[in-house]
Amino acid sequence: MEEAILFVEANQVWIYVLLGIAAAAYLRQLVRAGRQHRESIFGLERERTKSRMRASALLLGSALLLMLGTFLVATFAAPAVPASTRPTAMPTLSVLPTATLAPDASGEALPTATPLPAVVVDPAGCQNPAATLRVPANGDTLSGVIEVEGTANIENFAFYKLEYISLVPGAVWRAVWAGTTPVSDEVLGTWDTTLVIPGDYAFRLVVTDTVGNAPLPCTVQVRVQAAP
Repeated sequence: MEEAILFVEANQVWIYVLLGIAAAAYLRQLVRAGRQHRESIFGLERERTKSRMRASALLLGSALLLMLGTFLVATFAAPAVPASTRPTAMPTLSVLPTATLAPDASGEALPTATPLPAVVVDPAGCQNPAATLRVPANGDTLSGVIEVEGTANIENFAFYKLEYISLVPGAVWRAVWAGTTPVSDEVLGTWDTTLVIPGDYAFRLVVTDTVGNAPLPCTVQVRVQAAP
């Protein structure tokens, strides 16, 4: 089961693309069958077109349900998989002598560990009026339960999710909310900051369309402080 969840997480973009193409094809078949049904005169012909409409609608619904299932697995189930069950990535070894050496107590040089990259907060994505945050804003100090406000209403909207990440090196994004209904300058969800350690965080809104494309996320830097 965990292997299947990790597979979906790793290949979710391709799954969205394939299911999106399938959904578009079934929608086209449904529209065509509906047009033929309206133009049909004889009863037998109308029954055939009605059967094609039902089949197309069923396949379209199945593709959309699979897309929703992929989103739920990748957003909520995958982060809950224990780290011990995840495959360990093989380190890439460099044959070039670029390692920095630091002397130990005996005076001999020892290789130092390569530091993990720090999280970079780029609020440029917040300039998109169809996928932006209003609350919290960049530089806000937060405590308690926060009502997140903004807009998630891009063309061919599919879903959105709210995520946070600590600014310490090596941290990962974690989802706190998701929605499948477009929102325009209203409440997107909530974030209970009492569940995280006080400190500096990046918080972002990710909006995805029906074929898996997403504009640049709206990302802001905030500081979480202990609730009074």
